[in-house]
Amino acid sequence: MRTVPNALTMRKSPLAPPFDCAQDMLFQRGVSGTQFGVQPQSSLVNRCAVSISVILLFGLLMIGFDEAAPAEFTFTVISYPDRPAKLPLWLAQDSGLFEKYGLKVDIKAAKSGEDLVERLGRDEAQIYVATANWIASGIGDGKDLVFFANTGYSVLKLVARPDISRPDQLKGKKIGTGEPNSSQDRITRQTLQRLGLNPERDVILVPFGSRSIQRLNALLQGEIDATTSNEDNLFDLERRGEMNKVRVLADNESLKLFIGAGVDFAVTRSLLSSSRNVVKGFVRALCEAIALARADRAQADRIYTRYLNVKDPALLAFMYRTYVQGAIPQRPFPKAENVALGIEEFSVKPGLRNKKASDIMDANLVRELETEGFFERLYPKLPPHGE
Repeated sequence: MRTVPNALTMRKSPLAPPFDCAQDMLFQRGVSGTQFGVQPQSSLVNRCAVSISVILLFGLLMIGFDEAAPAEFTFTVISYPDRPAKLPLWLAQDSGLFEKYGLKVDIKAAKSGEDLVERLGRDEAQIYVATANWIASGIGDGKDLVFFANTGYSVLKLVARPDISRPDQLKGKKIGTGEPNSSQDRITRQTLQRLGLNPERDVILVPFGSRSIQRLNALLQGEIDATTSNEDNLFDLERRGEMNKVRVLADNESLKLFIGAGVDFAVTRSLLSSSRNVVKGFVRALCEAIALARADRAQADRIYTRYLNVKDPALLAFMYRTYVQGAIPQRPFPKAENVALGIEEFSVKPGLRNKKASDIMDANLVRELETEGFFERLYPKLPPHGE
């Protein structure tokens, strides 16, 4: 067992939830009797019982943990755009989880996907958080980055006119999609293919911009017959009492399609090679943030209010249900499908020629945490091999 210097004096996150002893122990590497909610007792038996419990739990939770990252290891994260599945990044920052692992993280927001790629080209950060295609574009320009985590995706549904009730009725119809060869266009094509339709022969693809609200409005106005839309836009439609104007034909779950609009994390290969434990600490903080949000909805609501300016209780409840309890995974493995989609979109760039998703991915950080029993400690009732 490795010893962690000053482990018993590590600062508890001020926003840690009121977990029971074992879970509280998980979110702090240091312990004391009062941290378990146990006040000092005059009884020797009680004192001994508390001491033994603390020692046993501390020893158990230290097994399999590497040393914390060096104190005050500072690096920059550039993120784009702000979306619900980025909650783990924001919560890890706000709740002191990065600091817990000795990391000082400076999160900066890019103005657009193009701005992110430009800043990536100038090496302005060590970690980039965006939809995989933007990061893949930078790799295509010669930057050496590795995808190491993913904290979710935008929940999509295929919606059509109310009189269309089956996918086969889309034959010969106009389907709203993104610009040709964009990620959204590829998502639309894969959606149709999984429904048994040939996007080239069976339907008429009508390109719009990248925002799903544009396509949804076009559907409502009768310009197209079907399109994909994110769940957020459909929630607004439902609140306006207009869900009867569309019919849902498929979603991520029924299609087994979890690509596009994801929250993908990539790190410079140099940092991963030289300071692997630093990046691993970053992943630990993300995982603990996910567990914290699942255990305490108030934490998620606070983050969505601060970063996305969501104040409507109904919308906050929807986002918690859809993302924290749904799209955001407990084990944030990088998504090969997202990376492959990005490679396909920018395959003409020199840095992506003959590249496979596995060439620019490293799932071992999350896998190591899995092997070490990290997730079993985060989620005691979780089955050993998945959610």
